[in-house]
Amino acid sequence: MSDLTANAPKKRLKVTVLMGGTSSEREVSLSTGKQIQQALDPAKYEVVAIDTQDFLAISSALSAAPSAIGASNPADAHEKEAVSQQRLATSLTNLERETRSGRPDVVFIALHGKGGEDGTVQGMLELLGIPYTGSGVLASALAMDKVMSKRLFVGADIPVIRGIEVKKHPSGEWEEGEFNRKITPEIADNLGLPVFVKPNEGGSSCGGRLVHFKEELFPAVMKALEFDDTVLIEKYLKGTELTVGILDTEGGPLQILPVIEIVPKSEYYDYDSKYAEGGSEHIIPARISASLTRQAQEIAEKCHRTLGCNGFSRTDMILVGEDLFVLEVNTIPGMTPTSLLPQAAEAAGISFPDLLDRLIGSALR
Repeated sequence: MSDLTANAPKKRLKVTVLMGGTSSEREVSLSTGKQIQQALDPAKYEVVAIDTQDFLAISSALSAAPSAIGASNPADAHEKEAVSQQRLATSLTNLERETRSGRPDVVFIALHGKGGEDGTVQGMLELLGIPYTGSGVLASALAMDKVMSKRLFVGADIPVIRGIEVKKHPSGEWEEGEFNRKITPEIADNLGLPVFVKPNEGGSSCGGRLVHFKEELFPAVMKALEFDDTVLIEKYLKGTELTVGILDTEGGPLQILPVIEIVPKSEYYDYDSKYAEGGSEHIIPARISASLTRQAQEIAEKCHRTLGCNGFSRTDMILVGEDLFVLEVNTIPGMTPTSLLPQAAEAAGISFPDLLDRLIGSALR
């Protein structure tokens, strides 16, 4: 009996990969999820991938039916209700098929942006009592909110770039004349130009823009407000882009990965530089002094601990002369073919499948 037990195949862990969603970073998330799904060892894991857009499709379909019933034209109402029912049936069928293996042992969150990286899906999984990869609700929400994380970093004596936040107009939309009277002078006087305009809660450079002239400020801010209700405007610093990854270890200190130097082909590290093949060059280790390397790694560790991150994180910085400034902290770094954290892990001798094993192990702990 004992021999049979010893030779019995080990039960595979049920892993659900959440990916896609509806944020501006949907395509990046789908790429990340696909890479994770393909790299997880089928001998260890029973993997199911779910596009969280399906959950939202169910909600949308359910909410669409009552409005259709109240439509003034009965024919239109009938058509809208039929479409809603079809979408609902399709979504439910997809979810039933995708979750047929039952309750997962762990969820691997491969979502980027709002609805996945901001603490919302983490809160849902907490309520369900299902372990998940990455940081918890609070750390995820804080890292996603650039304005709030900058305030915490200032309090922790972590260097950040000076910035100004602009909120959506109370009436719903800024008039250009009012914006140029109230906001443009404040930016010009306190920050000067150029500046970088970006949505407060966003990533992958979606909605971000480098502004050289006053005339460009209003359209840049309006564009960023399409992605979020708050926009962060920071003094643009020309320097060397760096990033540092952090990994949890089993019962030991945090593992700080090698510093990566990013050399974008564009003027700054924009969307194409991040995700297009050949869009940027990643140099590992970064071509900086040993002293600056230690300083960058210490700052990344301090950011990780200040926010209360778990599992892993990646802190982006810029080096200007001998001074380092934190740009942002990513609690769910990308896992695409051009992503930075897997490259840093590989440079540290950690293969991509091993990296995923470690993240799942951290979630289960």
